[in-house]
Amino acid sequence: MDERMINNALDDSDNFSSDSFDDNDSDPIYCVENENNSDSQESSDDEDQIENQILPISNNSQSNWNTVTGTNQKNFNFTGNSGPLIILDEDIGPMDYFKLFLTDNIIELMVIETNRNAQQFLNTQTITRGSRFSFWQLINKNDMEKFMGLLMWMGLVKMTSIADYWSKAERYKNGVAPKIMSRNKFELILRFWHFEDNETADKTDRLYKVRKLLNMANDLVKNINKPGEIIAVDESMIPFRGRLKFRQYIPNKTHKYGVKFFKVCGTNGYTYKIIIYEGKQSKPGEALSETIVTSLCENYLNEGRTIVTDNFYTSVPLAETLLRQDTHLVGTLRKNRRFLPKTVIEKKLKKGEFVGLENNSGIVVSKFKDKRDIHLLSTRHQLNMTNTGKKNRNQEDILKPDIILFYNAGKAGIDLSDQLASYCTPMRKSVRWYHKVATEIILNTFVCL
Repeated sequence: MDERMINNALDDSDNFSSDSFDDNDSDPIYCVENENNSDSQESSDDEDQIENQILPISNNSQSNWNTVTGTNQKNFNFTGNSGPLIILDEDIGPMDYFKLFLTDNIIELMVIETNRNAQQFLNTQTITRGSRFSFWQLINKNDMEKFMGLLMWMGLVKMTSIADYWSKAERYKNGVAPKIMSRNKFELILRFWHFEDNETADKTDRLYKVRKLLNMANDLVKNINKPGEIIAVDESMIPFRGRLKFRQYIPNKTHKYGVKFFKVCGTNGYTYKIIIYEGKQSKPGEALSETIVTSLCENYLNEGRTIVTDNFYTSVPLAETLLRQDTHLVGTLRKNRRFLPKTVIEKKLKKGEFVGLENNSGIVVSKFKDKRDIHLLSTRHQLNMTNTGKKNRNQEDILKPDIILFYNAGKAGIDLSDQLASYCTPMRKSVRWYHKVATEIILNTFVCL
């Protein structure tokens, strides 16, 4: 994927099913990618004439931060294996590949728990002869596969309501849904669609309704493919406005209310693990962001990889933790994080200027001025600038820090994953949050892998 494709994917975040950033988690890199936009109202003419340059900086207030030389930085050789872990036949089709993820075990889990959930409900209700519930019959694997196929197809063919797919009106009539199963049967399966035994589950676990499914999904994606040297961590939202203890409200998201989940992706958009946010879950002595990154990437440490994160996660303590496990960290940075060199954070810059300091562990904290200040952290870069091959309005070469270019390329996989999932999502309104989560895992994440 070339840089133009990466920039287009980043700038077109409104098309994503779930925007990955909020006001406190906005990614300043997005603002520096569009160099052709005029910013004369924000910057003086003198600023526009300044050439990109790296400024020397003195640091008398914090002795553990020094001039960037690169001598303290660690070089890790990538020793991990990457690529598919399963040998596929050359004539394998899309459905065969999809069944590597939607396995018979997952289908069986859904069949057993859906039947159990229906029976438990019917045993506690007085069902009249005319009630739709009186037509319930136990389902089998074939029924569940047809049900999942219809859900996926409904993501491609959008109609106002589920009943419209079986409507005989000329404007709605189709030859797909009625041939697969009746509307009553589909709606009954959807009503009782379940993934856990309500009577025996550990209800102290807020995610008990999807815990088995989530664990099975994470095991599958881990055992089918392995990431390369660069992986990225970010968050997304599953839209949900019902009552839920761990429902999140993030005003800058495309979906402001919903279930927040974290994921780690490769540069090709493949998702390697998902963690659903269920409330306070950080480890003692760690920030939530540090716990999330180390938990998501626990299977991919100590192999010389580089993790790319945005400013919600990036911090000096996280960088120190990862360095001890032979892993680099590159990301944007919030200026109010602890342990940062004040001389860099408080330095006043003109457009195109770049400053930074390095500590004894080889962590470089830097600041670059574009349309606004961009704070960066890297354990593998120094203060080098690269010609992007673009020109500004004065026909001068546009230079950017290597850290920014590396970050954009590494982070593109997360945005690609969200973008692909948004095109034909079968997500529909529901009062059952676990249906939304299951749809995201099976019919968005699995389909886009």
